[in-house]
Amino acid sequence: MRFAKLHGLGNDFVLLDLRTGGVALPREQAIALCDRHRGIGADGVLTLLAGDRMLVQNSDGSVPEMCGNGARCAALWMVTDGCTRPGSGSLVLQTDAGPRPCVVTASEPRRGLVEVDMGVAELSAPRRVGAFEALPVSMGNPHRVIFGDPSLATREGPALCLAETANIEFVARLGPARYEVGVFERGAGLTQECGTGACAVAAAVVSRGEASRGSPISVRLPGGELTLTVDADNRVRMRGPAERVFLSELLSHAESAGQRHTASRLPS
Repeated sequence: MRFAKLHGLGNDFVLLDLRTGGVALPREQAIALCDRHRGIGADGVLTLLAGDRMLVQNSDGSVPEMCGNGARCAALWMVTDGCTRPGSGSLVLQTDAGPRPCVVTASEPRRGLVEVDMGVAELSAPRRVGAFEALPVSMGNPHRVIFGDPSLATREGPALCLAETANIEFVARLGPARYEVGVFERGAGLTQECGTGACAVAAAVVSRGEASRGSPISVRLPGGELTLTVDADNRVRMRGPAERVFLSELLSHAESAGQRHTASRLPS
């Protein structure tokens, strides 16, 4: 089985293109592929299915409703014919959180900039989450935005994520419309980047009057910066890079459930 390794600002994925036929991997195989010591290593598996549907499996085998960085990677792959040629274009990615229109600009086959319409952010009233006040935000998947030291995501994130069954973001303001975020993701833990988390943060700061609707908001995570805009109806658009790392093939013995996964690297 052919696969690709891609990342969006360090949030990395194994991508399987099964649009012409096939089904998503069983949970055990997805976990094995994501193992950074015995598998390929990734934060998740992206499976492209018929009808331009993207299914996401986290490194623990759970299935989130949506993944922003995964959407950028999938859109780059699709518009550039498997990262084989430069290309620009648009498509609508079907996800469990609903359709997500994407616009890709790739001046070379392996990397490009992708803008994704991430849908409407749904905000609830602030409430206590552990020792913190959090703003619940849904981007099709659940988030708890906490204004505080981003480094707290490492220490406080695991317990809060478990208690809330949600992604946890700690946010600090760096300057006008610029924010730094530490995130602990449901199903993946600490990651370099979380696209839906950045969107949740943008919606939260606009709701607090700290940033203007329709104006760019920069959100910096450990892997780099994303640019977000929040429209009058709370629709969030995310813009950031995606890059193919390599292409390879799963050996036949590695495709059976519960077996160790190995890969023979092909030219990139």
